[in-house]
Amino acid sequence: MPPLPHVSPEERDALLREARSDSWGTRIPIRAAKEGAPGESTGAGAGTRLPPPQRKLVPQGGSRRRLRTVLWILAVLLVGALFGAGKLLSVGSAVLSQERSLIGQLTDLLFRRGALLGEKENRINILLAAIGGEGHQGENLADTIILASIQPQEKDVAMLSIPRDLYVKIPSTELYARINNVHAYGENQRRGEGVKLLREKVAEITGQPVHYVVRVDFEAFKRIVDQIGGVDITIHNSFYDFWHKISFPAGTEHMNGERALAYVRARYIEGPEGGDFKRAERTQQIALAIRKKIFSVETAVDLRALAGVLDALRDHVVTNFTLAELRRLAELTRDIPDDRLHTAVLTTGPEGLLQGTTEVLGGRPASVLRPRAGLEHYAEIQKFAANIFSEARVAPSPASASVPPAGGPATPTPSPSPTALPSPGGILSEQPTVDVRNGTTVTGLAARAAKVLEKHKFTITTVGNAAIRNRTQTIVVDWTNGKKPASLQKLLATLGVTTAVAFPEAEKKSADADLIVFLGTDVVETFK
Repeated sequence: MPPLPHVSPEERDALLREARSDSWGTRIPIRAAKEGAPGESTGAGAGTRLPPPQRKLVPQGGSRRRLRTVLWILAVLLVGALFGAGKLLSVGSAVLSQERSLIGQLTDLLFRRGALLGEKENRINILLAAIGGEGHQGENLADTIILASIQPQEKDVAMLSIPRDLYVKIPSTELYARINNVHAYGENQRRGEGVKLLREKVAEITGQPVHYVVRVDFEAFKRIVDQIGGVDITIHNSFYDFWHKISFPAGTEHMNGERALAYVRARYIEGPEGGDFKRAERTQQIALAIRKKIFSVETAVDLRALAGVLDALRDHVVTNFTLAELRRLAELTRDIPDDRLHTAVLTTGPEGLLQGTTEVLGGRPASVLRPRAGLEHYAEIQKFAANIFSEARVAPSPASASVPPAGGPATPTPSPSPTALPSPGGILSEQPTVDVRNGTTVTGLAARAAKVLEKHKFTITTVGNAAIRNRTQTIVVDWTNGKKPASLQKLLATLGVTTAVAFPEAEKKSADADLIVFLGTDVVETFK
């Protein structure tokens, strides 16, 4: 056991003054020792100190507070020994972007209990953003954008995903770009500006104040999943990611960090799981699974796992939460049941609030999304965001295979469905035929579009003009009634169209084509 440190008289007096304080801000001075004071002899025996009289200690209000303070400090020191105080300090200084010093935040964490921003109004809004990070192509592009909202009184949580292809005006500029470029643009101007601009834009789109921001990169995502022991995810439809060449068979799968990242990033997919909207749903599914695992009893008592999560945050996460606010957030959300979690994705389609269109980006035509009410018109989205707790659906469990009740039968894991797994040659096996009709007055548009579709392995049966020649939006009609799903999804993706529609009444029906395309002016730049 190491020797006890020497305490000088000056240090002793300072400690005594601290102990006799009636609060953290008011100090009661210690009177200077006087001749004849209790415990000190006078006269010939001066210089010989008598022991002070023994007093029975009865804790009073102030003493109790001081005792609780001492116990708090001892508890923190114990936790610091288990986790490593250096780790806590270094991670905190790297992650937290608050101006208040980390020591000040630790003081708040121990001795202050305050409400989160928005808590008094019963709605706390948190922007969750994911970027590629260092070493990834487009490292500052916002790959995921979610506004998470909490109603602490009702114990409700809602997540609204904003597609990264939403075409927006970058704040404080006259520039337009996909929303995922807003963060990158800001970071190119000044480090930290990307989070600020993205936060401002999301607040404008949703009409909601964004109280907090948490930005992670891919490396942090993988490490967090690995450190909590992976997550269990139920895949309802098998799919194949053509870009990363990875298959995801149907069933419940235990995913590590690398696999979970591939699952949320999969985008180039044929079939019902294709497109950015489904990708957003998968991201929400993983986020809920991580939340469930972090708040599980197993993780809560696994100090090594929690230390690993802290390590994962270093240099890979940015947030404006303070330590005390993070503690409060955990208190508010850890006991929220699954049936109080709501999810929603801004989409196109008959009931969607967005529509697909084409804009020139970087000198090339590109498929983008914009509000159906018009560019930069967000009133419908704001109304939906304001009522998201009643409008959004209840989120399904990340994994349908759950722990059975005591003594009950185990819930079986769904078996994979190999027949549902699309193959890279799905279009070739379906051999789709397509009728291409020009719904504009632009000469040669249908012929140029047909050539592009042939390169994608579509068989073109007819090229000609439509009866209606003033179309602004391209539409696709599925004449097979869903019998060639891979071909339909590929055609929709190629044309930048979200979903098939009913056959227009004014047009002549086709007897020998599986899919019929009516071209609008939105694809003129695409097929120049």
